[in-house]
Amino acid sequence: NTIIAQTSTAPTQVVCIGATEPYLLNPSNATSTYQWVLSSGGTITTGQGSDAISIDWNMVVGGPHTLTVTETDANGCPGIPKIVDVTLNILDDASFSLTDFCEGSTNSASGIITSGGGFTFNPLPTAGESINTSTGEITGGLAGNTYNVEYLTNGTCPQQSVESVYVNASDDASFTLTDYCEGTANWATNINSGGTFSFNPLPGGGETINANTGEITGGVSGNTYNVEYITNGVCPDNSIETVTVNNLDDASFTLTDHCVGSPNAATAIATAGGS
Repeated sequence: NTIIAQTSTAPTQVVCIGATEPYLLNPSNATSTYQWVLSSGGTITTGQGSDAISIDWNMVVGGPHTLTVTETDANGCPGIPKIVDVTLNILDDASFSLTDFCEGSTNSASGIITSGGGFTFNPLPTAGESINTSTGEITGGLAGNTYNVEYLTNGTCPQQSVESVYVNASDDASFTLTDYCEGTANWATNINSGGTFSFNPLPGGGETINANTGEITGGVSGNTYNVEYITNGVCPDNSIETVTVNNLDDASFTLTDHCVGSPNAATAIATAGGS
């Protein structure tokens, strides 16, 4: 006869700490009685006297712990004891870390204690998001969503754990610039997020820009400037707008002294349409 533990018939076997495992003698006789003795490591919880028992293994790693069964037949004759040695293994550590990330940016699990396992969504999202089973990286994560990610180890004593990760929206780096006249006040408007302004590329005529307002000082008539805005939030972004500095109108005209009551009008009006 052979003691079968789990699916193994080996004389030396391994179980996980804290597990409850069945053991049976195969083949067995309905008319016999069976005496099971466990040297250490756990407690026989059910089946003593029968051909099948359950053992509740404790939380102390190591061994081997010897399990012995002796069959006594209906005539009171004991058989040769059957023995199996059992070693208790520690449970895998399934812990890992996820860090909230910005929509569209790279992300993956870190701090993986037991490598070689697999990542999955738990529960599965419904917007087409996918996850790399080896790294835990999420593709297609939507801003504002929180995802639960499960990691399942694949060792002798597998375990699983679940962590959540939030997808942050990228900053809105949009703003507006309006063409202006040389020497007049100017600045960016419709700014949605905190950040700083700069020239991109940097002009070579000594022009400056206010990093907070986007106002250009020393802008030269006829020039177009590229102004970049970089936000400073959790998920910074940038955008570039252009602005052209217009020439001031030429308001010159000529008046000629005239005789009382005679016709007179301005002449040499450089910019028509004024008053």
